[in-house]
Amino acid sequence: MKILVAEEAGFCFGVKRALKLINGYLNKGNQIQTFGPLIHNVPVLNHLAAQGVRSIDSTKEIEKNKTLCIRTHGIPREIEKYIKKKGVATLDATCPLVKKEQKIIEKLNKKKGRIVIVGDKDHPEIIAARSYAKNVTIINSLAEAEALPRAFQMSIVAQTTLNSEFFKQVVAILMDKAEKIEIYNTICQATKDRQQAVKKLAPQVDAIIVVGSKISSNTKKLFHIAKEQNRHSLHIETCADLQKPRILAQLSKFNSVGITAGASTAPEELDRVKNFLQKL
Repeated sequence: MKILVAEEAGFCFGVKRALKLINGYLNKGNQIQTFGPLIHNVPVLNHLAAQGVRSIDSTKEIEKNKTLCIRTHGIPREIEKYIKKKGVATLDATCPLVKKEQKIIEKLNKKKGRIVIVGDKDHPEIIAARSYAKNVTIINSLAEAEALPRAFQMSIVAQTTLNSEFFKQVVAILMDKAEKIEIYNTICQATKDRQQAVKKLAPQVDAIIVVGSKISSNTKKLFHIAKEQNRHSLHIETCADLQKPRILAQLSKFNSVGITAGASTAPEELDRVKNFLQKL
C-alpha cells in the first residue's frame, strides 16, 4: 500500500504554544486547572488529566491554590473580568490568532453598524468572541446569509477554523446586504494550509484518512473537504479506530491512502496511523 501524508497536518502553532505553556508550569510543580478543555483532543486531555490537570466549566469550581489556565479558544469577556477581579492566578493559553479576532470585534463594537461572525454559535471560540460586542449576528450557512436583513454598515469576521471556500461564498452573498462593508478574514493560516494540503492530496490517492477529535471544528472541516474531493474518506480519532473489522475491510480494497490530521492532533498519533498502515 502506498501511503502519502499531507504537506501540512497535525499540531498548529496555537496548540503547540498552549501545551508548551502548561507543561512548563507543570514541570515547575505548579497545580493547574483549565477553564474548559485546553484543546479538542481526547488523548492529549487524558494525558493532562493523568498529571492532575482538571477542566472546569464554572467560576464556582475555581480552586484558589491552583493556577487557572485559559483554553486555546478563549473565554467570554465577563468571565475573564471576574477572574481578574478575584485575583485568580492565570495562565492565558488563548491562541494569539483568536486573541486577534477578539480585539477586532472589540474595536468594531465602538463603531456603528452590524457585526457578523461567520461560525458555529455553540463553539467555545465563538461564545468567547461574541462577548466582545453588543450588536453581533452569528451565521453558519448560506441560507442564513441570504436571510440576513440589509444594513447600512456591516463588518464580517470569520471563525479561525472556518472552511475558507465557505467563507468566500458567505461574503459573496453579504456583499449585497450593506452600503458599507468591511471584511476581516480571520481564518488562521494553519487552517488554510491544512485545507489546501488535503485538497491537493485527496485526488492523488484511493482513500483519505483524517485523524482528529470528532468535536474538533477544524478536523471536521478537513474531513468535509476531503469527502468533497474523495468519497473514500474516513474520520478517525486514534489509530485504534483503524483496527475495527469494518475499517480494516475497507482499507484492504485500497492501493494508496492519504493521511491528514487536525490542528489539535498530536504528531505521535499521526505517526502511529502511518506505521499501522505501513504494516498492512
